[in-house]
Amino acid sequence: MTTLCREGHPSDEPDYCSVCGAPIPNAHAHAHAHARVPGAAAAMPVPRASHANTKPPLSSSVSVTCPSCGELRDDPDARFCEVCRYDFLERRPGPPPVARAQAPAAAPAAPTAPTPSPSASASASAAPSPSPSAPAGHAWELVITVDPALDTDPDADHPCPSGAAPIVVPVDKGDLLVGRHDDTRAIHPEISLPDPGASRRHAKFVTDPDGAVALQDLASTNGTQLNGKDVPPGARQRLAEGDSVTLGRWTRITLRGRA
Repeated sequence: MTTLCREGHPSDEPDYCSVCGAPIPNAHAHAHAHARVPGAAAAMPVPRASHANTKPPLSSSVSVTCPSCGELRDDPDARFCEVCRYDFLERRPGPPPVARAQAPAAAPAAPTAPTPSPSASASASAAPSPSPSAPAGHAWELVITVDPALDTDPDADHPCPSGAAPIVVPVDKGDLLVGRHDDTRAIHPEISLPDPGASRRHAKFVTDPDGAVALQDLASTNGTQLNGKDVPPGARQRLAEGDSVTLGRWTRITLRGRA
């Protein structure tokens, strides 16, 4: 039996959407009502439009593959492509990847400079130090923890883990994808979360050329928060040491310097 989530996706899971990860309200109540009427067909909830100007749902005549990346659409009514985030409702690509500036080519080696005078050394020591959010040559790491205080909607079928040890992931790549692992769709995030409230391609951490780390939400279903404030879908925000990112039902990710 499948159930429609609030985004209109047919879900194989009764409590959290197997497509986008959105919670399905009253899932247990629908299951009990169905059990009391033998032989009755399962009632499928009809999604309501969240905005007055929302376009009508896609018809069954649309292509069964994503026109942007060719991914097979197992749910023809899903709004976003699970791989490239193409918007089937607006018929436009999802949030474009943020262009990252290329590091300048290394300059040819200069002749050995003479030993600076004491006054020159004093001037050099007075130069301003790099920004604390992006110190030159600084290494970063992400600390992933389970925070029960974030779980405001407990679920008996997917209880918040207790006693889970923090996981430390070094920021050693240009991009680190955060989300739920999915072998069927070949989605393998570098930071894989067993959090039912997280999308498969939820967000990513990007390393800028100057060494700073930035956060980008990938138009996730349940959103991403930075220090308690919502991050606009597709927006990219630079982080400082100690910044806290929360997402899903109980996941907290903190940026810290690596020794």
